Amino acid sequence: MSISSRKQINDILQDYYETEQEFLAQIWNPKVRQWSPNKQAIYNNGVVIGKYLEHDYTILSFCSEDITDKALQTEIKQYLEQSISSYAHKQYLDIMDTMNLESDKKMLYELLQESVDTWIERYCGWFDYSIDNLCSQHKRALVFLYYSLRNYSFIKNHPLSDETDILDLLFKGFDDKQSQYSKYGLVQLDDNRELMTLSPPRIYDRSIDRTLLIKNIPVYLLDVFDKMRSNGMIKDLSLRLYNEKGWQGRVHLDYIAEAVERGQIFDLVNLKNYSVTKLYSTEYEDCLWITIDSQNMTFEELCKDFRIYNDSIVTQVVHLQYLIENNQFYITHLDHEYIFYTIEEYENRQQDSSQKGTARPRLKSFKIDHSKIPFDFRCENKRKDENGNDLPVESEQFLCYVLECYFEHKELLREYFENVLKGE
Repeated sequence: MSISSRKQINDILQDYYETEQEFLAQIWNPKVRQWSPNKQAIYNNGVVIGKYLEHDYTILSFCSEDITDKALQTEIKQYLEQSISSYAHKQYLDIMDTMNLESDKKMLYELLQESVDTWIERYCGWFDYSIDNLCSQHKRALVFLYYSLRNYSFIKNHPLSDETDILDLLFKGFDDKQSQYSKYGLVQLDDNRELMTLSPPRIYDRSIDRTLLIKNIPVYLLDVFDKMRSNGMIKDLSLRLYNEKGWQGRVHLDYIAEAVERGQIFDLVNLKNYSVTKLYSTEYEDCLWITIDSQNMTFEELCKDFRIYNDSIVTQVVHLQYLIENNQFYITHLDHEYIFYTIEEYENRQQDSSQKGTARPRLKSFKIDHSKIPFDFRCENKRKDENGNDLPVESEQFLCYVLECYFEHKELLREYFENVLKGE
Protein backbone atom coordinates (compact mmCIF):
# COMPACT_ATOMS: atom_id res chain seq x y z
CA MET A 1 0.00 0.00 0.00
CA SER A 2 1.22 3.48 -0.87
CA ILE A 3 1.05 6.16 1.87
CA SER A 4 0.10 9.52 0.39
CA SER A 5 -1.45 11.31 3.39
CA ARG A 6 -1.21 11.56 7.15
CA LYS A 7 -4.92 10.78 7.33
CA GLN A 8 -4.13 7.17 6.47
CA ILE A 9 -2.29 6.67 9.76
CA ASN A 10 -4.45 8.62 12.24
CA ASP A 11 -4.88 5.53 14.44
CA ILE A 12 -1.11 5.07 14.66
CA LEU A 13 -0.59 8.74 15.47
CA GLN A 14 -3.22 8.68 18.22
CA ASP A 15 -1.50 5.63 19.76
CA TYR A 16 1.91 7.30 19.56
CA TYR A 17 0.53 10.54 20.98
CA GLU A 18 -0.81 8.65 24.00
CA THR A 19 2.52 6.84 24.38
CA GLU A 20 4.25 10.23 24.37
CA GLN A 21 1.98 11.33 27.23
CA GLU A 22 2.81 8.14 29.14
CA PHE A 23 6.52 8.80 28.69
CA LEU A 24 6.15 12.33 30.04
CA ALA A 25 4.22 10.95 33.03
CA GLN A 26 7.23 8.80 33.94
CA ILE A 27 9.43 11.89 33.95
CA TRP A 28 7.08 14.21 35.82
CA ASN A 29 5.76 11.82 38.44
CA PRO A 30 8.35 9.23 39.54
CA LYS A 31 6.04 8.01 42.33
CA VAL A 32 3.77 6.30 39.81
CA ARG A 33 6.55 5.26 37.43
CA GLN A 34 5.47 2.19 35.46
CA TRP A 35 8.22 1.96 32.84
CA SER A 36 11.54 0.22 33.41
CA PRO A 37 14.72 2.35 33.27
CA ASN A 38 15.67 0.54 30.07
CA LYS A 39 12.37 1.43 28.38
CA GLN A 40 12.70 5.06 29.43
CA ALA A 41 16.20 5.18 27.96
CA ILE A 42 14.94 3.75 24.66
CA TYR A 43 12.28 6.46 24.43
CA ASN A 44 14.59 9.37 25.31
CA ASN A 45 15.02 10.08 21.60
CA GLY A 46 11.29 10.20 20.99
CA VAL A 47 8.34 7.87 20.53
CA VAL A 48 9.02 7.01 16.89
CA ILE A 49 12.59 5.85 17.54
CA GLY A 50 11.51 4.22 20.82
CA LYS A 51 8.83 2.14 19.06
CA TYR A 52 11.31 1.11 16.38
CA LEU A 53 13.97 0.07 18.89
CA GLU A 54 11.34 -1.94 20.76
CA HIS A 55 10.58 -3.75 17.49
CA ASP A 56 6.94 -2.68 17.71
CA TYR A 57 4.94 -4.70 15.19
CA THR A 58 2.95 -1.71 13.91
CA ILE A 59 5.97 0.41 13.10
CA LEU A 60 7.91 -2.45 11.52
CA SER A 61 4.93 -3.21 9.30
CA PHE A 62 4.57 0.46 8.41
CA CYS A 63 8.24 0.68 7.42
CA SER A 64 7.55 -1.75 4.58
CA GLU A 65 5.06 0.68 3.04
CA ASP A 66 5.93 3.03 0.20
CA ILE A 67 5.81 6.67 1.33
CA THR A 68 5.29 9.09 -1.57
CA ASP A 69 7.66 12.03 -1.93
CA LYS A 70 4.71 14.41 -1.85
CA ALA A 71 3.47 13.00 1.48
CA LEU A 72 6.94 13.36 3.01
CA GLN A 73 7.42 16.89 1.70
CA THR A 74 3.94 17.94 2.86
CA GLU A 75 4.53 16.85 6.48
CA ILE A 76 8.02 18.34 6.72
CA LYS A 77 6.86 21.58 5.07
CA GLN A 78 3.89 21.93 7.42
CA TYR A 79 6.09 21.40 10.47
CA LEU A 80 8.67 23.98 9.36
CA GLU A 81 6.01 26.55 8.43
CA GLN A 82 4.38 26.15 11.84
CA SER A 83 7.74 26.53 13.56
CA ILE A 84 8.55 29.69 11.58
CA SER A 85 5.10 31.11 12.27
CA SER A 86 5.51 30.55 16.02
CA TYR A 87 8.21 33.21 16.12
CA ALA A 88 6.00 35.86 14.48
CA HIS A 89 4.00 36.58 17.66
CA LYS A 90 6.96 36.59 20.04
CA GLN A 91 7.69 40.01 21.50
CA TYR A 92 11.43 39.39 21.54
CA LEU A 93 13.75 36.91 19.82
CA ASP A 94 16.92 36.03 21.72
CA ILE A 95 20.05 34.70 20.02
CA MET A 96 18.85 31.09 20.07
CA ASP A 97 15.43 32.07 18.71
CA THR A 98 17.08 33.97 15.87
CA MET A 99 19.38 31.08 15.02
CA ASN A 100 16.53 28.55 15.09
CA LEU A 101 14.33 30.79 12.94
CA GLU A 102 17.04 31.22 10.31
CA SER A 103 17.75 27.49 10.39
CA ASP A 104 14.07 26.67 9.83
CA LYS A 105 13.86 29.12 6.94
CA LYS A 106 16.96 27.60 5.36
CA MET A 107 15.61 24.05 5.74
CA LEU A 108 12.25 25.05 4.26
CA TYR A 109 13.89 26.75 1.29
CA GLU A 110 16.07 23.71 0.56
CA LEU A 111 13.13 21.34 0.99
CA LEU A 112 11.34 23.16 -1.83
CA GLN A 113 14.42 23.29 -4.06
CA GLU A 114 15.75 19.73 -3.93
CA SER A 115 14.60 16.13 -3.67
CA VAL A 116 13.12 14.89 -0.41
CA ASP A 117 15.74 12.13 -0.15
CA THR A 118 18.57 14.67 -0.45
CA TRP A 119 16.95 16.80 2.26
CA ILE A 120 16.51 13.78 4.56
CA GLU A 121 20.15 12.78 4.18
CA ARG A 122 21.26 16.33 5.02
CA TYR A 123 18.98 17.02 7.99
CA CYS A 124 17.82 13.69 9.45
CA GLY A 125 21.13 12.08 10.28
CA TRP A 126 20.11 11.79 13.91
CA PHE A 127 18.02 8.75 12.99
CA ASP A 128 21.23 7.00 11.90
CA TYR A 129 22.94 7.93 15.18
CA SER A 130 20.13 6.31 17.17
CA ILE A 131 19.53 3.23 15.00
CA ASP A 132 22.30 1.02 13.61
CA ASN A 133 22.22 -0.07 9.98
CA LEU A 134 19.04 1.85 9.18
CA CYS A 135 18.03 1.27 5.54
CA SER A 136 16.78 4.14 3.38
CA GLN A 137 13.19 2.82 3.11
CA HIS A 138 12.82 2.49 6.88
CA LYS A 139 14.40 5.90 7.36
CA ARG A 140 11.87 7.52 5.01
CA ALA A 141 9.05 5.86 6.94
CA LEU A 142 10.42 7.00 10.31
CA VAL A 143 10.92 10.57 9.07
CA PHE A 144 7.33 10.60 7.82
CA LEU A 145 6.06 9.26 11.17
CA TYR A 146 8.15 11.76 13.14
CA TYR A 147 6.91 14.86 11.30
CA SER A 148 3.35 13.53 11.06
CA LEU A 149 3.32 13.01 14.84
CA ARG A 150 4.66 16.51 15.46
CA ASN A 151 1.94 17.98 13.23
CA TYR A 152 -0.72 15.78 14.80
CA SER A 153 0.36 16.94 18.29
CA PHE A 154 0.37 20.56 17.14
CA ILE A 155 -3.25 20.28 16.03
CA LYS A 156 -4.27 18.50 19.24
CA ASN A 157 -2.63 21.16 21.42
CA HIS A 158 -3.36 24.20 19.28
CA PRO A 159 -4.29 27.23 21.42
CA LEU A 160 -7.46 27.69 19.37
CA SER A 161 -8.61 24.07 19.44
CA ASP A 162 -11.86 23.57 21.34
CA GLU A 163 -11.69 19.76 21.53
CA THR A 164 -12.62 18.37 24.97
CA ASP A 165 -13.35 14.70 24.28
CA ILE A 166 -10.67 13.41 26.67
CA LEU A 167 -11.64 15.89 29.39
CA ASP A 168 -15.29 14.95 28.88
CA LEU A 169 -14.47 11.40 29.99
CA LEU A 170 -12.50 12.65 33.02
CA PHE A 171 -15.23 14.99 34.24
CA LYS A 172 -18.24 12.89 33.30
CA GLY A 173 -20.70 13.05 36.18
CA PHE A 174 -18.75 15.75 38.05
CA ASP A 175 -20.21 18.80 36.30
CA ASP A 176 -23.91 19.53 35.82
CA LYS A 177 -25.42 21.17 32.75
CA GLN A 178 -25.16 24.65 34.31
CA SER A 179 -21.46 24.39 35.11
CA GLN A 180 -18.72 26.48 33.52
CA TYR A 181 -17.43 23.30 31.89
CA SER A 182 -20.73 22.46 30.24
CA LYS A 183 -21.22 26.03 29.04
CA TYR A 184 -17.70 27.10 28.08
CA GLY A 185 -15.36 24.11 28.44
CA LEU A 186 -13.76 25.78 31.49
CA VAL A 187 -13.01 24.06 34.79
CA GLN A 188 -13.94 26.07 37.88
CA LEU A 189 -11.60 25.98 40.85
CA ASP A 190 -13.17 24.75 44.09
CA ASP A 191 -12.19 22.96 47.30
CA ASN A 192 -11.19 19.88 45.29
CA ARG A 193 -9.18 21.73 42.64
CA GLU A 194 -5.87 23.30 43.58
CA LEU A 195 -4.23 25.92 41.38
CA MET A 196 -0.49 25.24 41.04
CA THR A 197 1.43 28.21 39.63
CA LEU A 198 4.42 26.16 38.49
CA SER A 199 5.94 25.77 35.05
CA PRO A 200 4.02 24.49 33.20
CA PRO A 201 0.96 25.79 35.12
CA ARG A 202 -1.55 23.17 36.26
CA ILE A 203 -4.33 22.20 38.63
CA TYR A 204 -4.59 19.19 40.90
CA ASP A 205 -8.10 17.74 41.05
CA ARG A 206 -8.52 15.64 44.21
CA SER A 207 -11.87 14.27 43.05
CA ILE A 208 -10.19 12.36 40.21
CA ASP A 209 -6.64 12.34 41.68
CA ARG A 210 -5.08 13.83 38.57
CA THR A 211 -2.87 16.77 37.68
CA LEU A 212 -4.00 18.63 34.55
CA LEU A 213 -2.19 21.32 32.57
CA ILE A 214 -3.68 24.80 32.10
CA LYS A 215 -4.00 26.18 28.57
CA ASN A 216 -3.76 29.72 27.16
CA ILE A 217 -2.96 31.49 30.45
CA PRO A 218 0.63 32.57 31.26
CA VAL A 219 1.94 31.41 34.62
CA TYR A 220 2.74 34.96 35.76
CA LEU A 221 -0.88 36.00 35.27
CA LEU A 222 -2.07 32.89 37.12
CA ASP A 223 0.25 33.85 39.97
CA VAL A 224 -1.53 37.22 40.21
CA PHE A 225 -4.93 35.49 40.13
CA ASP A 226 -3.84 33.12 42.90
CA LYS A 227 -2.79 35.98 45.19
CA MET A 228 -6.03 37.81 44.49
CA ARG A 229 -8.01 34.70 45.36
CA SER A 230 -6.11 34.45 48.64
CA ASN A 231 -6.97 38.02 49.63
CA GLY A 232 -10.64 37.62 48.66
CA MET A 233 -10.71 39.84 45.57
CA ILE A 234 -11.48 36.93 43.24
CA LYS A 235 -14.23 34.53 44.28
CA ASP A 236 -14.90 32.28 41.28
CA LEU A 237 -12.13 31.45 38.79
CA SER A 238 -12.58 29.09 35.83
CA LEU A 239 -9.73 28.01 33.55
CA ARG A 240 -9.20 26.22 30.24
CA LEU A 241 -7.25 22.95 30.37
CA TYR A 242 -5.43 20.99 27.71
CA ASN A 243 -7.51 18.16 26.30
CA GLU A 244 -5.32 15.48 27.88
CA LYS A 245 -5.58 12.79 30.54
CA GLY A 246 -2.94 14.57 32.61
CA TRP A 247 -0.89 12.77 35.25
CA GLN A 248 -2.03 10.54 38.07
CA GLY A 249 -1.61 12.06 41.53
CA ARG A 250 -0.40 15.50 42.57
CA VAL A 251 2.58 16.36 40.38
CA HIS A 252 4.51 19.24 41.93
CA LEU A 253 7.80 19.06 40.00
CA ASP A 254 8.66 22.42 38.45
CA TYR A 255 10.23 22.79 35.02
CA ILE A 256 13.38 24.85 35.50
CA ALA A 257 12.77 27.89 33.34
CA GLU A 258 12.49 31.64 33.63
CA ALA A 259 9.11 32.62 35.05
CA VAL A 260 9.10 35.65 32.74
CA GLU A 261 10.37 35.66 29.17
CA ARG A 262 13.46 37.67 28.39
CA GLY A 263 12.57 40.99 26.85
CA GLN A 264 8.99 40.66 28.11
CA ILE A 265 7.81 44.23 27.63
CA PHE A 266 5.14 45.79 29.81
CA ASP A 267 4.73 49.35 28.56
CA LEU A 268 2.16 50.51 31.10
CA VAL A 269 4.00 49.95 34.39
CA ASN A 270 4.90 53.62 34.78
CA LEU A 271 1.37 54.91 34.24
CA LYS A 272 -0.41 56.24 37.28
CA ASN A 273 -3.92 55.09 38.17
CA TYR A 274 -6.72 56.30 35.95
CA SER A 275 -10.41 56.75 36.68
CA VAL A 276 -13.08 54.55 35.13
CA THR A 277 -15.11 57.66 34.40
CA LYS A 278 -12.42 58.86 31.99
CA LEU A 279 -12.33 55.72 29.85
CA TYR A 280 -14.02 56.06 26.49
CA SER A 281 -14.94 54.04 23.40
CA THR A 282 -12.65 54.32 20.37
CA GLU A 283 -10.66 52.39 17.78
CA TYR A 284 -7.05 52.53 16.64
CA GLU A 285 -5.93 51.69 13.11
CA ASP A 286 -8.47 48.83 12.88
CA CYS A 287 -6.21 46.99 15.35
CA LEU A 288 -7.66 47.91 18.75
CA TRP A 289 -11.37 48.42 19.40
CA ILE A 290 -12.63 49.63 22.78
CA THR A 291 -16.31 49.72 23.71
CA ILE A 292 -17.50 51.01 27.10
CA ASP A 293 -20.91 51.48 28.66
CA SER A 294 -22.23 51.93 32.20
CA GLN A 295 -21.56 48.31 33.18
CA ASN A 296 -19.22 46.75 30.59
CA MET A 297 -15.84 47.29 28.97
CA THR A 298 -14.69 45.37 25.93
CA PHE A 299 -11.18 45.52 24.46
CA GLU A 300 -10.77 43.70 21.13
CA GLU A 301 -7.51 43.32 19.21
CA LEU A 302 -6.77 42.26 15.68
CA CYS A 303 -3.13 41.99 14.64
CA LYS A 304 -2.13 43.33 11.23
CA ASP A 305 -0.69 39.90 10.45
CA PHE A 306 -3.92 38.43 11.80
CA ARG A 307 -4.35 34.80 12.69
CA ILE A 308 -6.30 32.46 10.47
CA TYR A 309 -7.69 29.30 12.04
CA ASN A 310 -9.77 26.84 10.04
CA ASP A 311 -10.64 29.56 7.51
CA SER A 312 -11.72 32.01 10.26
CA ILE A 313 -10.17 35.39 11.09
CA VAL A 314 -9.31 35.37 14.79
CA THR A 315 -9.38 38.31 17.19
CA GLN A 316 -9.01 38.30 20.96
CA VAL A 317 -11.18 40.05 23.50
CA VAL A 318 -10.86 41.05 27.14
CA HIS A 319 -14.27 41.80 28.60
CA LEU A 320 -15.17 42.99 32.08
CA GLN A 321 -18.21 44.05 34.06
CA TYR A 322 -18.02 46.54 36.89
CA LEU A 323 -20.13 48.16 39.58
CA ILE A 324 -20.00 51.30 41.68
CA GLU A 325 -20.23 51.08 45.47
CA ASN A 326 -19.68 54.08 47.76
CA ASN A 327 -18.13 55.96 44.82
CA GLN A 328 -15.61 53.14 44.33
CA PHE A 329 -15.39 51.07 41.14
CA TYR A 330 -15.01 47.29 41.32
CA ILE A 331 -14.50 44.65 38.63
CA THR A 332 -17.03 41.88 39.20
CA HIS A 333 -16.47 39.81 36.05
CA LEU A 334 -13.49 39.41 33.71
CA ASP A 335 -12.73 37.02 30.86
CA HIS A 336 -10.45 36.56 27.88
CA GLU A 337 -11.67 34.88 24.72
CA TYR A 338 -10.91 34.33 21.05
CA ILE A 339 -13.51 35.39 18.47
CA PHE A 340 -13.83 33.75 15.04
CA TYR A 341 -15.10 35.79 12.08
CA THR A 342 -15.94 34.84 8.53
CA ILE A 343 -14.36 37.16 5.97
CA GLU A 344 -17.71 38.88 5.41
CA GLU A 345 -18.32 39.27 9.15
CA TYR A 346 -14.90 40.75 9.68
CA GLU A 347 -15.32 43.26 6.85
CA ASN A 348 -18.60 44.33 8.47
CA ARG A 349 -16.94 44.42 11.90
CA GLN A 350 -14.51 47.07 10.70
CA GLN A 351 -17.47 49.37 10.12
CA ASP A 352 -19.90 48.15 12.77
CA SER A 353 -18.78 47.39 16.34
CA SER A 354 -21.97 45.38 16.95
CA GLN A 355 -21.03 42.77 14.32
CA LYS A 356 -20.57 39.36 15.96
CA GLY A 357 -18.13 36.65 14.94
CA THR A 358 -20.02 33.42 14.33
CA ALA A 359 -17.65 31.32 12.22
CA ARG A 360 -16.96 29.18 15.31
CA PRO A 361 -18.06 29.34 18.95
CA ARG A 362 -16.05 31.75 21.09
CA LEU A 363 -13.17 30.15 22.97
CA LYS A 364 -12.62 31.42 26.49
CA SER A 365 -9.22 31.17 28.19
CA PHE A 366 -10.41 32.09 31.69
CA LYS A 367 -13.41 33.56 33.43
CA ILE A 368 -13.66 35.44 36.75
CA ASP A 369 -17.12 35.81 38.34
CA HIS A 370 -18.81 37.09 41.51
CA SER A 371 -15.69 39.01 42.45
CA LYS A 372 -14.87 42.43 43.84
CA ILE A 373 -11.57 43.72 42.46
CA PRO A 374 -10.85 47.40 43.16
CA PHE A 375 -10.40 49.07 39.80
CA ASP A 376 -7.28 50.84 41.03
CA PHE A 377 -5.69 47.64 42.36
CA ARG A 378 -2.07 47.38 41.23
CA CYS A 379 -0.21 44.08 40.90
CA GLU A 380 3.52 43.43 40.95
CA ASN A 381 5.14 43.15 37.55
CA LYS A 382 8.33 41.07 37.37
CA ARG A 383 10.37 41.80 34.25
CA LYS A 384 13.61 40.84 32.55
CA ASP A 385 15.68 42.65 29.95
CA GLU A 386 16.78 41.04 26.69
CA ASN A 387 19.87 39.59 28.39
CA GLY A 388 17.83 37.83 31.04
CA ASN A 389 18.72 40.24 33.84
CA ASP A 390 16.04 41.07 36.39
CA LEU A 391 14.60 44.55 36.09
CA PRO A 392 13.22 46.47 39.10
CA VAL A 393 9.83 45.15 40.18
CA GLU A 394 7.14 47.62 39.19
CA SER A 395 3.42 47.73 39.86
CA GLU A 396 0.73 48.07 37.23
CA GLN A 397 -2.99 48.66 37.33
CA PHE A 398 -4.69 45.25 37.10
CA LEU A 399 -6.64 45.80 33.88
CA CYS A 400 -3.53 47.05 32.08
CA TYR A 401 -1.61 44.00 33.25
CA VAL A 402 -4.23 41.58 31.90
CA LEU A 403 -4.36 43.41 28.55
CA GLU A 404 -0.59 43.35 28.21
CA CYS A 405 -0.44 39.64 29.01
CA TYR A 406 -2.47 38.95 25.84
CA PHE A 407 -2.48 41.86 23.41
CA GLU A 408 0.40 42.45 21.01
CA HIS A 409 -0.24 46.10 20.10
CA LYS A 410 1.14 47.49 23.34
CA GLU A 411 1.94 50.80 21.69
CA LEU A 412 -1.76 51.31 20.97
CA LEU A 413 -2.71 50.39 24.53
CA ARG A 414 -0.20 52.91 25.80
CA GLU A 415 -1.50 55.61 23.48
CA TYR A 416 -5.03 54.98 24.67
CA PHE A 417 -4.28 55.07 28.39
CA GLU A 418 -1.98 58.08 28.03
CA ASN A 419 -4.84 59.93 26.35
CA VAL A 420 -7.10 58.87 29.23
CA LEU A 421 -4.69 60.35 31.75
CA LYS A 422 -4.32 63.55 29.76
CA GLY A 423 -8.07 64.03 29.99
CA GLU A 424 -8.16 63.80 33.79
